[in-house]
Amino acid sequence: MEISAALVKELRERSGAGMMDCKKALAEANGDIEQAIQILKDKGIAKAAKKAGRIASEGAVLSVIDNSKGLLLELNCETDFAAKSDGFKSLSKVMSDYFMKNGKEEGAVISMENGFYDTEVEKLTTEAVASIGENIRPRRFVKFVGGDDSLIHSYVHMGGKIGVMVEVKAASKDALKKPEVIEMSDGVAMQIASMRPECVEASQFPQDKLASEKHAFLAQVLEMGKPQNIAEKIVEGKIKKFISDNTLLEQAFVMNGDITVSQFVKDTAKKIGTDLKIVRFARFELGEGIEKKEVNFAEEVAAQLK
Repeated sequence: MEISAALVKELRERSGAGMMDCKKALAEANGDIEQAIQILKDKGIAKAAKKAGRIASEGAVLSVIDNSKGLLLELNCETDFAAKSDGFKSLSKVMSDYFMKNGKEEGAVISMENGFYDTEVEKLTTEAVASIGENIRPRRFVKFVGGDDSLIHSYVHMGGKIGVMVEVKAASKDALKKPEVIEMSDGVAMQIASMRPECVEASQFPQDKLASEKHAFLAQVLEMGKPQNIAEKIVEGKIKKFISDNTLLEQAFVMNGDITVSQFVKDTAKKIGTDLKIVRFARFELGEGIEKKEVNFAEEVAAQLK
């Protein structure tokens, strides 16, 4: 029999299962929604849906590099224990490979906080939740596709707590294979991981963030009783320092505080005899911005006994 979209929608809302799973269950149940719910429960899919409301702030930031292409993906679960399981590790590889192959957007961070990327990602996630027993969620990804003159390099810190991807361009394609460039890229990626810059160079600094900081600085200085004209000069100096502290190339290099990152890149370029440029980067920190739920164990038990 033909399964209507309205019936699929109703089953999806009642069970929380994915669209394709609902459609298959309804087809198997000949359109009987109660029987379809039982089918989903039997397969562990409806049970998995109940877990979807739990906060998933653990997991891992994953990276895949393939020549001049790269992917950074945050995959969340509820507990660190699950993140270390074979099931999660297996899903990590499947998800990373899938987004590397099928992610269409380039250069932009794609959020999946309000919905799955596509039905295949939804299916893979639902099956994993049923198997692993926790809420699992691919949260966001970014994909870089460089040219022949680009090196895409990644660095994952603390087993997936922080992930960085950086694109480096060279005037000579052969230079990208040199160990000095790989070492430099790794150093720059570690810099980004530890120092959290906003952008590569000052001209790229987000103007809305600058305006917000300037407003806050001015209010603080005026509160100290400084005249408006003096306050504005003080704020100008504070803004310059704020930009240099938060711009990658202007930051002091973490592995050698006597030089900036810009100088580190220039020194490497001089060693290999060709120009090098940091084009862009992405940085993901696991669970960043997710509000972890504080659980009172006694209250939780009492609620379950009601």
